[in-house]
Amino acid sequence: MLKKIFFTAALACLLLTAAPAMAEQSPTERVQEGVAEIIKILSDPEMTLPANHEKGLSALRATAEKYISFRMAAMYSVGKPWLKMSDKVQADLVEAFTELLERTYLQRIPSYGGEHVKYVKEIKAGKKAKVFTQFIAKDKKITVEFRLANIDGAWMLYDTVAEGVSLIANYRTQFSKVLADSTPEDLIAKIRARTKELSDEARAEQETKS
Repeated sequence: MLKKIFFTAALACLLLTAAPAMAEQSPTERVQEGVAEIIKILSDPEMTLPANHEKGLSALRATAEKYISFRMAAMYSVGKPWLKMSDKVQADLVEAFTELLERTYLQRIPSYGGEHVKYVKEIKAGKKAKVFTQFIAKDKKITVEFRLANIDGAWMLYDTVAEGVSLIANYRTQFSKVLADSTPEDLIAKIRARTKELSDEARAEQETKS
């Protein structure tokens, strides 16, 4: 449960046109602000009701738009093949990838159990930074690393590492297998197909609960 809450918070804190933060914010302050906004949404019991599913999803999406660079997340998930893609293909891939993350995580709005977030340390090197945290429940503790980049004066999240597993590295492995034998357009099609599957599953689940 705690891990699901983390991924939802991190990804909701992970759309393309992000609102700039104040220049003087540190990476840690940026993460604290985003996590606080997400926890506020997840703490609202109304957001767990089936009737308010879309409302909760919209609230999480709006928060995501302020804190995450999905373009950078998509670029790192693709790796070197990204450099050979046209601007249109890159844009289509970012759009498809963003929708996939949304359908994979944001639509699964969990109930928040009052977990505590401890900010351990911050490491900054030029325009990149890592913020190390611990999500703590009664009998569980998950170490979480937020990776950020300074984009136009704002620290933006582009990857998270939970218990040693990088979200971006995980997708890079999957995308590399597809691109080894297929075109970028095929990858985009596969991402969209998976997103549709998740959307259909969520719709069926909501109809069952209604």
